[in-house]
Amino acid sequence: MTATAQRYQFRNTTAQLGPLQEVLDPITFDELARLGITGGQTALDVGAGAGSIVRHLSELVGRDGKVLAVDMDTRLLDPTGVVDVYQRDLRSQPLPVEPGSVDVAAARCVLEHLPNRHDVLDQMIIALRPGGQLVLGEIVYAPIAVHAPADDDNQLIGWVVNTILSVLDDRGVDLHWGDMVPAVLLANGFQDVRTRWIARTWAGGTPGCRLYADNATQLSDRLLTHGLTHADLDRFAELMDDPTVLVRGYTFASTTARKPR
Repeated sequence: MTATAQRYQFRNTTAQLGPLQEVLDPITFDELARLGITGGQTALDVGAGAGSIVRHLSELVGRDGKVLAVDMDTRLLDPTGVVDVYQRDLRSQPLPVEPGSVDVAAARCVLEHLPNRHDVLDQMIIALRPGGQLVLGEIVYAPIAVHAPADDDNQLIGWVVNTILSVLDDRGVDLHWGDMVPAVLLANGFQDVRTRWIARTWAGGTPGCRLYADNATQLSDRLLTHGLTHADLDRFAELMDDPTVLVRGYTFASTTARKPR
């Protein structure tokens, strides 16, 4: 795998992480609500990004609890009396956590980007106490469905989104990892393994379409090498802001599981 393929493909910017949080936080928060997290517990967020999961976990564990927030880029994370922030490149540095010290561990849209994803997951598993719980989520490959007023625009949207997925795949992102997670956890003896595959319609101008637009902007150099033009990408940005456009969003695989006691 090349050095390019090993790095995270998107920068930690509000244009990227803001829409991502708006789209995915309701799903992740719903998963966390089912786990019965209580005050005084310790939580770990791997790839904490802009901190929305960290802030939610800190509310759940309360001032007597602890949240460990880990990311390669920690500029958008704020330490508090409850939250400890750690800057780590997980491709080469271990998680800053003691074995058997964590009650709940979360990672969202992170492991699929890491070449050593199995090793990082193993570290998360070791960090969990007996009976501790995992919340994992990844974008997975799925065909796109589009409705735009003009056929040419339908085709362009499909071309851009599918090319984004192809570029990610070329750069080492495993867009099938989220589909494999349940089997991996079962093989590690986890119980209560539950996965939901979620895809919703996004209209132009909504957070999901803003996410598509930002992804295309961040990957524009690579998209241009796949035959798209600057005019194509400009038109795609316009369409992602057009409320008459409907697109099936990225499919998100969300998995929860419990470590045996």
